[in-house]
Amino acid sequence: MSAAAAPAEPPLVCGNCRQPLQRLALAGHYGHHVDLDLCRSCDLVWFDGSETAQLSGPALLELIGHMASARALPHEMLRADPRCPRCAGRLKIAHNQSRWGRSSQLQCVRRHGAYQSFAQFLEEKGLLRPMSLIDRAKLLRDRGRIDCINCGGEIAKADERCRWCRSIPSLLDVARLARALDPLDTIEPHAVHRTAARQGALQCAACGAALPEGETISCSQCGATLAITSLAEAHAHVDALAPALRAAAARPSPDVVKRRLEALDADLPRRREWAAAMQAEADARRGRSVDETDWEEVSPRWKPVLAILAIAFVLWIGWNAGRH
Repeated sequence: MSAAAAPAEPPLVCGNCRQPLQRLALAGHYGHHVDLDLCRSCDLVWFDGSETAQLSGPALLELIGHMASARALPHEMLRADPRCPRCAGRLKIAHNQSRWGRSSQLQCVRRHGAYQSFAQFLEEKGLLRPMSLIDRAKLLRDRGRIDCINCGGEIAKADERCRWCRSIPSLLDVARLARALDPLDTIEPHAVHRTAARQGALQCAACGAALPEGETISCSQCGATLAITSLAEAHAHVDALAPALRAAAARPSPDVVKRRLEALDADLPRRREWAAAMQAEADARRGRSVDETDWEEVSPRWKPVLAILAIAFVLWIGWNAGRH
């Protein structure tokens, strides 16, 4: 008879709105699974460790889809004292450095995990850029309003931050999103995927046509969408990549496998040097006699124990010598 399955962990409760968090079981790299918790009302992601770095392309696309669907709910403003959903302890602002620049999060002081707003998560991934005055004017002209990429609330033309969630008005770069979903080019080129990850100054990322200064939302020549303020629209633009991304993750093409092996081969000399240095250090340690240098390397918590044992041994020797 098989053992009973372990009971599922009860859902965490949001430390801001006190409502249950939505548990997401997402695909990670190399067959691993990543569990994240989402608050759809507060537009927050809770992660226990470094889970976001382990998300695969299909998982990132799925997470953005969940973020976009949260727009159907009214936004719950962040309180002055949000709490950790694990221990109900205090949170502090922590700043991290990523390849795209500095990012921030609300971290549990006991290191149980951290919150990021949707915008903070996307910014850490390098998918957002600040909205210029020309961007704002174009959005007002074409759409009649400016939407917050984080909570979906309306932003006035002169607002430095969203009045609802305090996020900086930003645009999501569609080309960068496509590249982030498939950084190794594992799938066949797609219309949105062919756009360059980094736009040249005054040049359309899709067709290369010249753009008026500051005009980076869309191209007037080819109509390509270059940046957007709506998560739902951004998700719709790249959702066509999902089946190919899942297929490539399940079974990479021979070309992708070849490129991965070539990358490993190129890194092999560095790994050999590192292994040789570690072996040399281990050999040097093994060849030394135990002296006061070795005593200094003993973990501090064991030093009192070793000292007591040494004193007890000396007293035992003395006691035995007195008996004889």
